[in-house]
Amino acid sequence: MGDDTLSGRVLAELRDRYVAVNGEHLMTAEDDAYVREHFVPATPEAMTDMVAGRLPLPSYVLSDGTPMVPEAHGRLADVAGGLDGLHDWFVRFWEDDPATGEQEWASYLSGQYVCLREVTPVRMKQKTERVAEAAAAVELLRRDPHDPVARGMIGEAVDGVLAVPGLDSLLLPMTAYDRLRFGGPTSRDTWVDGPRAEFLTPVPPVWPLVTERLVLRPFEPGDADGFVEAWASEEWTSLLLSRPMNRAEVEEMVRRRTEPGDGRFVGLAVVTHEGTVVGDSMLHLQGTGLSEGEIGWTVVPGQGGRGYATEAAEAVLRLGFEHYGLRRIVANLDARNDRSAALCERLGMRREVHRVGDFWSKGRWTSSYEYAVLREEWAAARG
Repeated sequence: MGDDTLSGRVLAELRDRYVAVNGEHLMTAEDDAYVREHFVPATPEAMTDMVAGRLPLPSYVLSDGTPMVPEAHGRLADVAGGLDGLHDWFVRFWEDDPATGEQEWASYLSGQYVCLREVTPVRMKQKTERVAEAAAAVELLRRDPHDPVARGMIGEAVDGVLAVPGLDSLLLPMTAYDRLRFGGPTSRDTWVDGPRAEFLTPVPPVWPLVTERLVLRPFEPGDADGFVEAWASEEWTSLLLSRPMNRAEVEEMVRRRTEPGDGRFVGLAVVTHEGTVVGDSMLHLQGTGLSEGEIGWTVVPGQGGRGYATEAAEAVLRLGFEHYGLRRIVANLDARNDRSAALCERLGMRREVHRVGDFWSKGRWTSSYEYAVLREEWAAARG
């Protein structure tokens, strides 16, 4: 029997096993392109080991019949000291739950762990843990979208935190073919895209925000006129992040702020009830599960000393805590900015950090303060 005949029989048996696991579903050109991007053709040696049940079955079979596997398809065997020791090395990761270890081994050999960018026991366990965390968070958030613990859980599950990878980094995009063979949405559909759309995509409030003397609203092109003088001033910009700007630059800044974004940066023009621009305020949604915000403000020359910054900042804090459900809001400022530091303290924020010489700004190393207030502290202060 020739080598070609033998390899043909191995390939035919491998395809039959693949269909037995995954069913008969057509691969489209788009499916093929995705698989070629993320997977590689199986070698003849690997196909022989797959048929023998020593390596995972193909992740995909292209429309032309080519079996495709992860680039690191046989690397775990090398780590385990060879194919003969792969099973025992693999199930040791579930030493406290041998039954689950054997189930995961069977899943690994099926080749169906196509959702993972890296198919290893560690990543398989992390995926299981993050999915369980996401499921629990979704249940809690559907009862209370502002639940701070659930916001942390969904943030960790989807986007990860320091030393804990989230599902967004663990999971591949997958294809329409995967939805057919698995009979429904992919893991990414269910546990990344779905929660992100439902809980991690900010919904703006009804604008404007109206206070006793002020209106806070999204920027309009005509607002540039109210900021030209301020941004031209070396003194006024000295404690801000940006350098002075001319009229064209101010108009461009305002134009950019009128464009729709992802909702995480809320930039607001602050005007009197009569329409006079007195400054601006911002709220940047950030942190795990978008549970934290950073607040900022400016008051243009000639409008200071009237309490406008305090009035606007109080409205933005209320927006952050009541509408967006934030658990914590911070303010970062140049340590030389005495007026903003005093404003933070009037708002009930505490100075948590004094960084010395930490920030490069306008040709020098500057020091900075970070102020913060928790939602329960803010609510208690309001009575």
